[in-house]
Amino acid sequence: MISKDMSMRHTFDEALNSPEIPVEWTQSIIIGCHKVCESISNLIIQYIKSQKRPYCLAFDGFLGVEWKNIVPKVEGLLKKESLTVKVIDITSCYKLPTEIEKMVKPCLANDPHFGFVFKGSLKDFFDIARLEALKRKMKSYRRKKSLKSLPDVVICYGTGAAIPYLRPLYDAVFYVDITRETLFKRIKNKQVLPIGSKVNSLSTHLFTKRLYYVDYQVLKSHKKYLLKHMDWYIDGNVAEDLKLLSRDIYDGILSTLAQYPFRLNPIYIAGVWGGQEMKRIRKLPESMTNCAFTLEIIPQKQSFKVVLGNAVVEMPFYNLLWNQPMKILGSEAAKRFRGNFPITLNYDDTCQGGHLAIQVHPNGAYLRKNFNEQMRRDEAYYAVKTYPGAKTYHGLKEETDLKELFRLCVQAEREKTPFNQDLYINSWPSKVGDLFLIPAGTIHASGGNQLVLEIDTDPSKNAAEYTFHLYDYSRPDLDGKLRAIHIEHSFHQIKPYRRTKWVAKHLKQPPRLVRSGKDGAEYVLGEFKGMYYKVHRLEFTRKIDDDTKGKFHILTLVEGEKVIVKSQEYPERQYELHYTETVIIPACLGRYSVINLGKGFCKLTKALLK
Repeated sequence: MISKDMSMRHTFDEALNSPEIPVEWTQSIIIGCHKVCESISNLIIQYIKSQKRPYCLAFDGFLGVEWKNIVPKVEGLLKKESLTVKVIDITSCYKLPTEIEKMVKPCLANDPHFGFVFKGSLKDFFDIARLEALKRKMKSYRRKKSLKSLPDVVICYGTGAAIPYLRPLYDAVFYVDITRETLFKRIKNKQVLPIGSKVNSLSTHLFTKRLYYVDYQVLKSHKKYLLKHMDWYIDGNVAEDLKLLSRDIYDGILSTLAQYPFRLNPIYIAGVWGGQEMKRIRKLPESMTNCAFTLEIIPQKQSFKVVLGNAVVEMPFYNLLWNQPMKILGSEAAKRFRGNFPITLNYDDTCQGGHLAIQVHPNGAYLRKNFNEQMRRDEAYYAVKTYPGAKTYHGLKEETDLKELFRLCVQAEREKTPFNQDLYINSWPSKVGDLFLIPAGTIHASGGNQLVLEIDTDPSKNAAEYTFHLYDYSRPDLDGKLRAIHIEHSFHQIKPYRRTKWVAKHLKQPPRLVRSGKDGAEYVLGEFKGMYYKVHRLEFTRKIDDDTKGKFHILTLVEGEKVIVKSQEYPERQYELHYTETVIIPACLGRYSVINLGKGFCKLTKALLK
């Protein structure tokens, strides 16, 4: 199902990463829209004076960048210096909207709820004849040394301005970046159109679907390429507060941060079954209806913030991962997952809320065939907080007739008639510390009255969520409409043998001691043959030591007030973690210590690759 990026959320501004950055790096960062534009214009002026030929530059960037806050201002500053400026909007080289719609339609029409990942590139959105004409014109500017009869400055701007076909023609390439949160905020304010569109005639659902399966796919590939070839990086999240970094400084900052424990910026999303526990723990605004999801590590959606002197620069998480895959993932995982981050974490909060929909996740073969996705979807629930009546749905009951369950699910969807799911779906009472393994094909749901940490694999190239709903209690969503049900997908993926006894034997495992000492211990909470990650728990009073051994770790403080996680070899490489927060320990950190800064006992879950 397409995830609800456009639903109500609040981003807590608490996940600040503060690596030790050389003072000269921080002092070189230009802050503020006017200063950034002034710095760029001065760079151009100096070049023209020394080289005496036209200067060609590209402003490229992600969908949703507010070009009006950059290009006209740079143009105006140059004209004040009596320079002639030629401005080219790269969208003038796109194909006609009708051609683009025809090209992407197969990716959107295959399924009412999901799509098929587009196999092309950003260049496929361009009209080749127009692109070739622009290339000839740009070459003519570069060949001529004299400025007579030529513009002094040529500015080509927009998403795709520096595609590989054009990039060698520029004297400098600036990449303007925004986070996914900023993008969806601008979409909500109707500031963004799909690539190549003149108007947005799509519904919110179809626009989001198109963005996930087509636009985001080609934008991500283009961005990954351009971040290796740009000359300057601009943080464009706040139009009035741009930050300009040279390529060397950008690389240096990311290389440094990748050697520290680091935290992503959490995202909070309301939902029909959402609870109140995370609102209390994180002190979220009372104006939030509830907090159904707290995203801790959802790589495609989240960003990170890094403190650089007096500035805070925010970038999408994949900027860091693409720049330093070996340091973060380790060599084996970087090769295996092709630079993608393979594990996700979020909280499902049903305290004073309701049950999640009865659901199942697909295996890798099904995802590849139907959606052009490359990995399977497995998950695990860890019970962090429970209240009386808390339970977790986990597998079928022994006596369940799947044909009867199918009939009831179809009837519930068509006639909006609820049925008693407890007669068909197995459930366990939940208690704090329980881990429920949920490999693909296992029917499941988090029941009410609990806060669970959901640890998943990430099959998506584009942040679509492959959660197939069988039954959602015939309840309306926050918008008053019934949520999507995916009966055909669901019943194709249910493993019918995963019933109460089998689940109890294989997926609800007792903790197994790994090591122990006078101050603490480590346990394996669960691992399953088909799942490529496992979940451990660290328990200690004052301090516990660990070692990445070339594999990244993900730590979440599930009991205790706060801890500090620090490298043993370089103690300055550290992060202070509070209750329920999650930190990524990069593979390169090696030996590290977790030190209790509060009172009482501490427990941390540790997710890692097998």
